[in-house]
Amino acid sequence: MASIFCNVNQPDFVQLDCGTELGGIVAIALIKGDQNPTLANLREASFWTTKLNASPQKYWVIVDTRGSYPGGTPVEEDGFGRVPIQRTGADHEATVEVRGVENNHNFMAAVNQSSNWKVVLVTADNMGLYIEDASVYAKIVVEQSIKSSTRWSLSIKWSDDMSNPQTFEVPAAIFGE
Repeated sequence: MASIFCNVNQPDFVQLDCGTELGGIVAIALIKGDQNPTLANLREASFWTTKLNASPQKYWVIVDTRGSYPGGTPVEEDGFGRVPIQRTGADHEATVEVRGVENNHNFMAAVNQSSNWKVVLVTADNMGLYIEDASVYAKIVVEQSIKSSTRWSLSIKWSDDMSNPQTFEVPAAIFGE
Protein backbone atom coordinates (compact mmCIF):
# COMPACT_ATOMS: atom_id res chain seq x y z
CA MET A 1 0.00 0.00 0.00
CA ALA A 2 1.39 3.41 -0.93
CA SER A 3 1.75 6.24 1.56
CA ILE A 4 -0.10 9.46 0.74
CA PHE A 5 3.26 11.17 1.26
CA CYS A 6 5.09 8.71 -1.04
CA ASN A 7 7.68 7.97 1.65
CA VAL A 8 8.62 4.36 0.95
CA ASN A 9 11.93 4.27 2.87
CA GLN A 10 11.29 3.51 6.55
CA PRO A 11 14.48 3.91 8.60
CA ASP A 12 15.20 1.63 11.56
CA PHE A 13 14.08 2.74 15.02
CA VAL A 14 17.03 3.50 17.32
CA GLN A 15 16.41 2.39 20.91
CA LEU A 16 17.64 4.65 23.73
CA ASP A 17 19.76 2.17 25.70
CA CYS A 18 20.09 4.12 28.94
CA GLY A 19 19.38 7.46 30.53
CA THR A 20 16.61 9.84 29.60
CA GLU A 21 16.08 12.88 27.42
CA LEU A 22 14.86 15.57 29.80
CA GLY A 23 11.90 17.75 28.84
CA GLY A 24 10.62 21.20 29.65
CA ILE A 25 11.28 24.20 27.43
CA VAL A 26 14.05 26.08 29.25
CA ALA A 27 15.03 28.47 26.43
CA ILE A 28 13.92 29.50 22.95
CA ALA A 29 15.38 31.17 19.90
CA LEU A 30 13.37 33.35 17.56
CA ILE A 31 14.73 33.69 14.02
CA LYS A 32 13.32 36.03 11.36
CA GLY A 33 11.57 34.08 8.62
CA ASP A 34 13.89 35.32 5.86
CA GLN A 35 16.87 33.53 7.46
CA ASN A 36 17.82 30.00 6.38
CA PRO A 37 20.11 28.38 8.95
CA THR A 38 21.06 24.73 8.53
CA LEU A 39 21.04 22.25 11.40
CA ALA A 40 24.85 22.27 11.21
CA ASN A 41 24.76 26.08 11.72
CA LEU A 42 22.39 25.78 14.67
CA ARG A 43 24.74 23.33 16.43
CA GLU A 44 27.65 25.82 16.43
CA ALA A 45 28.18 28.38 19.21
CA SER A 46 30.21 30.61 16.89
CA PHE A 47 27.28 30.81 14.44
CA TRP A 48 24.94 31.96 17.22
CA THR A 49 27.45 34.47 18.59
CA THR A 50 27.86 36.05 15.14
CA LYS A 51 24.09 36.20 14.53
CA LEU A 52 23.24 37.53 18.00
CA ASN A 53 25.75 40.36 17.57
CA ALA A 54 24.73 41.24 14.00
CA SER A 55 23.08 44.51 13.07
CA PRO A 56 20.28 44.50 12.20
CA GLN A 57 19.59 41.60 14.51
CA LYS A 58 17.53 38.71 13.12
CA TYR A 59 18.26 36.06 15.78
CA TRP A 60 17.22 36.30 19.45
CA VAL A 61 17.80 33.87 22.32
CA ILE A 62 15.54 33.97 25.37
CA VAL A 63 16.76 31.87 28.31
CA ASP A 64 15.22 31.01 31.67
CA THR A 65 11.82 30.08 30.25
CA ARG A 66 9.27 27.45 31.11
CA GLY A 67 6.96 25.75 28.72
CA SER A 68 5.69 22.65 27.02
CA TYR A 69 5.05 21.12 23.63
CA PRO A 70 2.46 18.33 23.88
CA GLY A 71 2.98 17.15 20.30
CA GLY A 72 0.91 17.69 17.22
CA THR A 73 -2.73 16.98 16.45
CA PRO A 74 -3.37 15.13 13.20
CA VAL A 75 -5.37 16.84 10.48
CA GLU A 76 -7.85 14.27 9.21
CA GLU A 77 -10.31 13.88 6.39
CA ASP A 78 -12.52 11.09 5.15
CA GLY A 79 -10.51 8.22 3.74
CA PHE A 80 -10.90 6.29 0.51
CA GLY A 81 -12.06 2.75 -0.08
CA ARG A 82 -12.09 0.78 3.17
CA VAL A 83 -9.78 3.17 5.00
CA PRO A 84 -12.14 5.36 7.10
CA ILE A 85 -9.73 8.23 7.86
CA GLN A 86 -6.81 9.74 6.01
CA ARG A 87 -4.31 11.91 7.87
CA THR A 88 -3.05 14.76 5.74
CA GLY A 89 -0.85 16.71 8.14
CA ALA A 90 -0.55 17.92 11.71
CA ASP A 91 -1.15 21.13 13.63
CA HIS A 92 1.21 21.94 16.51
CA GLU A 93 1.36 24.38 19.40
CA ALA A 94 4.01 25.03 22.04
CA THR A 95 3.40 27.40 24.94
CA VAL A 96 6.35 29.16 26.54
CA GLU A 97 6.38 31.59 29.46
CA VAL A 98 9.07 34.15 30.14
CA ARG A 99 9.57 36.90 32.71
CA GLY A 100 10.34 40.53 31.95
CA VAL A 101 7.01 42.10 31.04
CA GLU A 102 7.74 45.79 31.58
CA ASN A 103 10.98 46.02 29.62
CA ASN A 104 9.91 43.87 26.65
CA HIS A 105 6.67 45.49 25.47
CA ASN A 106 8.15 46.81 22.22
CA PHE A 107 10.03 43.56 21.50
CA MET A 108 6.91 41.42 21.96
CA ALA A 109 4.78 43.86 19.94
CA ALA A 110 7.24 43.44 17.05
CA VAL A 111 7.10 39.63 17.47
CA ASN A 112 3.30 39.76 17.24
CA GLN A 113 3.41 41.97 14.16
CA SER A 114 5.75 39.62 12.24
CA SER A 115 3.97 36.80 10.48
CA ASN A 116 6.74 34.29 9.84
CA TRP A 117 9.24 32.98 12.36
CA LYS A 118 11.67 30.13 12.65
CA VAL A 119 11.84 28.90 16.25
CA VAL A 120 14.15 26.69 18.31
CA LEU A 121 12.66 25.20 21.47
CA VAL A 122 15.36 24.04 23.90
CA THR A 123 14.79 21.29 26.47
CA ALA A 124 16.55 20.81 29.81
CA ASP A 125 18.79 18.24 28.07
CA ASN A 126 19.95 20.78 25.44
CA MET A 127 17.89 19.16 22.73
CA GLY A 128 16.79 21.72 20.18
CA LEU A 129 13.52 21.33 18.29
CA TYR A 130 13.75 23.38 15.09
CA ILE A 131 10.51 24.69 13.63
CA GLU A 132 10.21 26.50 10.31
CA ASP A 133 7.28 28.72 9.34
CA ALA A 134 5.83 29.32 12.79
CA SER A 135 3.37 31.93 13.97
CA VAL A 136 4.19 33.46 17.36
CA TYR A 137 1.76 35.38 19.55
CA ALA A 138 2.90 36.91 22.85
CA LYS A 139 0.49 38.09 25.53
CA ILE A 140 0.84 39.36 29.07
CA VAL A 141 -0.45 37.05 31.80
CA VAL A 142 -1.55 38.56 35.12
CA GLU A 143 -3.09 36.07 37.52
CA GLN A 144 -5.40 36.87 40.41
CA SER A 145 -2.97 35.88 43.15
CA ILE A 146 -0.69 38.62 44.44
CA LYS A 147 1.92 35.88 44.93
CA SER A 148 2.09 35.00 41.22
CA SER A 149 4.58 36.30 38.67
CA THR A 150 3.48 38.53 35.84
CA ARG A 151 4.91 37.11 32.62
CA TRP A 152 4.72 36.81 28.88
CA SER A 153 3.03 33.74 27.43
CA LEU A 154 4.07 32.88 23.89
CA SER A 155 1.85 30.71 21.74
CA ILE A 156 3.92 29.17 18.94
CA LYS A 157 1.84 27.47 16.23
CA TRP A 158 2.76 25.66 13.03
CA SER A 159 1.53 22.98 10.65
CA ASP A 160 3.50 20.27 8.89
CA ASP A 161 3.24 17.01 6.99
CA MET A 162 3.42 14.98 10.26
CA SER A 163 7.21 15.01 10.15
CA ASN A 164 7.58 16.78 13.56
CA PRO A 165 10.29 19.32 14.43
CA GLN A 166 13.88 18.47 13.52
CA THR A 167 15.99 17.74 16.61
CA PHE A 168 19.64 18.53 17.28
CA GLU A 169 21.98 19.30 20.19
CA VAL A 170 22.16 23.03 20.90
CA PRO A 171 25.37 24.73 22.06
CA ALA A 172 24.83 24.84 25.83
CA ALA A 173 26.88 28.01 26.33
CA ILE A 174 24.46 29.99 24.14
CA PHE A 175 21.25 28.67 25.71
CA GLY A 176 22.02 29.30 29.37
CA GLU A 177 23.81 26.32 30.80
